[in-house]
Amino acid sequence: MIADGIAIDNFTLLKIKAHLVQVIGFNDVTVVPAPSGHTFYVRFGEVREIPQLAFPCINELLSVLDAHHPVNLAPSAMGSHTEDGHSSPLLVGSIFVDVSLGMFCTVRDLSSLPVLTAKSMLEALVIIIYKHDFESRTLKHLQQNLRRAVMRALELLLQDISYELRQLALSITQAFIKRWHSFMGSLL
Repeated sequence: MIADGIAIDNFTLLKIKAHLVQVIGFNDVTVVPAPSGHTFYVRFGEVREIPQLAFPCINELLSVLDAHHPVNLAPSAMGSHTEDGHSSPLLVGSIFVDVSLGMFCTVRDLSSLPVLTAKSMLEALVIIIYKHDFESRTLKHLQQNLRRAVMRALELLLQDISYELRQLALSITQAFIKRWHSFMGSLL
């Protein structure tokens, strides 16, 4: 419903995010009040294994990340430690970017996931690279997480996975080099 454009406020988005990270299996999930006191953010650790019941959530996360509907997000709602509480207009899926990146970076073995779930995670990373603005104040603190996720996708090229997944991993690397060369670092 979020991907289809239903009107939703930031508080409800953050509550959905909190439940999503719990279902996916992240550890140390806490809801923390933002420094401004007007909102909260969801802080979470790592996820080593994704439970089977979370696979449909991961597959549907792709459509939310790809949705074109705008929402105003304050940096504090994403866990950024900036004192500025001014909201930035971003895509509605931007609130879930850190969930997708965290999942991609911390799952122990991406190749052990079902093919459709691994494909959804790789496609979500392509969408994140092309559609979400990592130069905005709200997402700027996630630049290194994006870089780590791309490095993880690059590692997939060396594993025995399907040709389609390898092609997606290569596309991720190419997209990242084209789109975010400003914080690419020593990727090559």
